[in-house]
Amino acid sequence: MAVPLVIGMLLYLLVQLTNTYFIGNLNKPALLAGVGMGNMLINVLVFAVTQGLNGALESLCSQAFGAKKYEAVGIFLNRGKIVCTLLFIPVIVLFYYADTILVALHQDAEISKIARLYCLLLIPGVWAQSMFDATRRYLSA
Repeated sequence: MAVPLVIGMLLYLLVQLTNTYFIGNLNKPALLAGVGMGNMLINVLVFAVTQGLNGALESLCSQAFGAKKYEAVGIFLNRGKIVCTLLFIPVIVLFYYADTILVALHQDAEISKIARLYCLLLIPGVWAQSMFDATRRYLSA
C-alpha cells in the first residue's frame, strides 16, 4: 500500500514541477517567482488543509466499514467532498485578493499579480485534485 501512495505523491508534485520547468525556460524571472509563490499559496492554503480533512475521511470510512455500516461509508465520502468544496469559498476569496495581501506583506507587486493569476487559473484543477484525494482515501479505506 505504501508504494502506490509514494507514486501518487510523486505524480502530484510532478504537476507543479512541470509548470515551474516550462516557466523557467522562458527566461523571465518575474514569471518564475510568481509561479513559485502561487505554488506555495496553493500548497499551504489548499492541499495541506484538504489532505488533512481527507485523512479523517479515511479513518471514518474504515471504521464504518468495519462496523458493517456500509451505507455510512458512502455518506462519509459525500460529506467529505462537500466539506472540501465549501472550503474553496474562502480560498477563492483569498486567491482573488492574493496580490493585495502579498503586497501588504511587502512582496513585489508584479510577482504578486502573477501569483494571483496563477492561483485563480488553477482553482478548477486544485478542486479536482482535492476530490480525487477524497475518492482515493475512500477506496484505500
